Amino acid sequence: MPAKKTSSQLEEILEEAGEVTLADLTRSCRVHAEWVMELVEEGVIEPSRAGGPQWRFAATTVVRVQKAQRLQRDLGVNLPGIALALQLLDRIDALEARLRTASAPPPPEDAD
Repeated sequence: MPAKKTSSQLEEILEEAGEVTLADLTRSCRVHAEWVMELVEEGVIEPSRAGGPQWRFAATTVVRVQKAQRLQRDLGVNLPGIALALQLLDRIDALEARLRTASAPPPPEDAD
């Protein structure tokens, strides 16, 4: 049985996918376009390209919308709370990345 992918692994895979349309986002997350628009208004997600006939989002937005869904569904968090929670989770991720970098062993020196 394959190992379950972590959120960061899924984000890396989606990053390679580039962009998704609003329709792709609503279909993959099973949400209404109106809810996605509310997430945009609240600053939870941001279109990478708002011009033209339809919004486009970074493919990693799928993971962020899924997190927002879980916060609302499982914990009953409102949109401003979702925005704050995701902002704090982003800060935690950044700090953990800095800690990993700081605690990584130094590269081996050449013996030449």
